[in-house]
Amino acid sequence: MRQGIGKFLAVAMTAIGLAAPSVAMAADYVIRASHSEAPESPLNKGYEVFKAFVEGASGGQIEVIISPAGQLGSIKDGLEQAQAGAIQLAQADEQTLDSFYKQMMILATPYLFGDDEEARQFLASDLFIRTNEAMAAETGLRMLAASSYGFRNFTNNKQPIRSAADMSGIRIRVPPSPMSLAMVEAMGGSPTPVPWEELYGALQTGVVDGQENPIGVIHDYSFFEVQKHLTLDNHQLGLNSMIVSEQFFKSLPVELREIVVTGAQMAAATEYGERNYQARVVTIDALKQKGMEVTFPTPEEAATFRDAVKAPMQDYLNKELDPAFVKAVYDEIDAIRAKRRALVE
Repeated sequence: MRQGIGKFLAVAMTAIGLAAPSVAMAADYVIRASHSEAPESPLNKGYEVFKAFVEGASGGQIEVIISPAGQLGSIKDGLEQAQAGAIQLAQADEQTLDSFYKQMMILATPYLFGDDEEARQFLASDLFIRTNEAMAAETGLRMLAASSYGFRNFTNNKQPIRSAADMSGIRIRVPPSPMSLAMVEAMGGSPTPVPWEELYGALQTGVVDGQENPIGVIHDYSFFEVQKHLTLDNHQLGLNSMIVSEQFFKSLPVELREIVVTGAQMAAATEYGERNYQARVVTIDALKQKGMEVTFPTPEEAATFRDAVKAPMQDYLNKELDPAFVKAVYDEIDAIRAKRRALVE
């Protein structure tokens, strides 16, 4: 994950020329890939780029079969199948991967990343590479590449939320995650777990006042119909990752491993590019047109959210993980910020 996005896209253009319309001969290796999103989604477009590049660049030695839209089960099901060797490639997100390797919960820490670039550089750091290697050795699952699908943001029907103080008493639906519960509670809100399938109805009937999701999800699931206020606080990074069976990966010759890794990085770049445009341009305008009031906190207001949750989140992480690892993560991100700041001073 060390290559830049520009290189990913350049290789992607090359892949178009390399890709064969079909695999003429029986492939030496087959990659069965599972994910939960629709065929027209940015994520699936990334998988299609992966397929085109890997099949073409391998000269037909690898065939890729994509099963989208949860055809093979949930995200967790796909990871379990990859772990068992039933399939070779599966989707993971920031809410699921830690159930297989606990240290990965760090990726879902609220306000850990200030923007997508911080996350990209962290995923390319020596610290995360070592963590990924340890996960592969312990669980048989290796992360090939990862892509932001947008930061989670708060919506509600009570009032505009400009600072953490405005969360007081608001009932916010959260997924059944201890970290999400602790986050909203630290802000003074009332965290309320509600199953995903019941969320729209819970918002419609007032069982909860609000929820938090990436703005693409807010739009695609029509939450604008039952929510008035959107606050772009960017509290938690949504991260899709491509996870490969370590046993399968190590069975490939080195040159084919390189092709698979490059294809996964290209897939992540494809998804990120489309989602980033949608999130920052198309979807914001669409939600405004649908009647939502969008709040952009000032830097000072945004700091109140981070300040409210930083200590509780670090306490929680220190209880769940090795405190030395938690400190190393925060130190790494501080170093990334310092380097970026030095470039503009």
